[in-house]
Amino acid sequence: MRHIARNNCIINKIKDGLSTTYFNRPDKLNAVNLEMCEDILESAKLWNEHAVVTILQGNGKAFAQGADYEHVLNVSQNKNDSSNLSNNGQLRDVSKFSLFGDQSKKAVHAIGSTQSIVISIMNGPTAGIGAAFGINSRFRIATENTTFVMPHCKLGMVPDGGSAFQFSKIPKNYGMYLGMSGEQLDGIKMAHLGIADYLIDSQCIPEIEEEFEHAQFLRDEESIEEFLLQRYCQLNRTEFEVPKQFLNVLSLTSLPSIMSAMETQFPEQAAQIRKNSAFSVYAFYELFMRNKKAKLSLKDNLKLEQSILDKVAVRPDLLEGLKSLLVDTSYEPKFNPKTIEQVDLEELQRCFEPCSRKLFDD
Repeated sequence: MRHIARNNCIINKIKDGLSTTYFNRPDKLNAVNLEMCEDILESAKLWNEHAVVTILQGNGKAFAQGADYEHVLNVSQNKNDSSNLSNNGQLRDVSKFSLFGDQSKKAVHAIGSTQSIVISIMNGPTAGIGAAFGINSRFRIATENTTFVMPHCKLGMVPDGGSAFQFSKIPKNYGMYLGMSGEQLDGIKMAHLGIADYLIDSQCIPEIEEEFEHAQFLRDEESIEEFLLQRYCQLNRTEFEVPKQFLNVLSLTSLPSIMSAMETQFPEQAAQIRKNSAFSVYAFYELFMRNKKAKLSLKDNLKLEQSILDKVAVRPDLLEGLKSLLVDTSYEPKFNPKTIEQVDLEELQRCFEPCSRKLFDD
């Protein structure tokens, strides 16, 4: 059975309990818009009914290249003209931004909670909410072509889609640094950190698809794990080592103390964080620590993200970041406050107050 979702953003090929599924916006590197989120929700129902296993991939050169904010906000790229983006110093259409945020979180949860065993093959660019789709799957596969990044803090946003939920599982708080810095990872680093479960050669992907199509025994987690480990997994985890002293810095008990120590011992990494939105960095730190301490579920984490997004959507940092993304890529955002030490902690805590909108039915 071949099923093209309503908006043509997801293609499902279902046979013998296997759905081979593709994000289908190749001309946009499978950047995520509202229609794609709707198609994921539609497809997840199909997976539950007809697919014991779902192999999720991107059509074309990318897995999924983050949010398509140009499409979501109906903004045409016009250099040095932000009039169609802003109104009185704020995002012109906050409601569209919030709607996309809600639907994308529902799509992440659908992938992460479906009864079907989802295997994401993150071959090529994997960013933002697209990366969230991948890392919240049951099995996460990276290749030599994978580039993974959560760039939100560079844009006045806060990493979402369950990123704090997943990053908090990385040992020694390194996931905290990933979210705050927006550092890009390759497939080897992803496998080393546990963001990807397996590292495979991209040339093996057609063979893996064929094996799953014809091998009926590959319909349970244990068999799949054994198959991938024995046949295709490159256990190449020694080429990336995080310095112990850097991990010690990340274990300090407050963000200001972490940044102070990092600037002394690892100035390059500290500078990478400092150039991002200070408020976004602090908000992610708080979200990360809540996941770490309380061991939140994916659903509870997504609810917190919704609350944070609503507050961030009306801050000037978001508009500054979107200008650099959608209006003029040479523009350097002027974030306010300038430093982490200047962040209003009362404003920060208000980000975690419950949202008035209901994200899930329960």
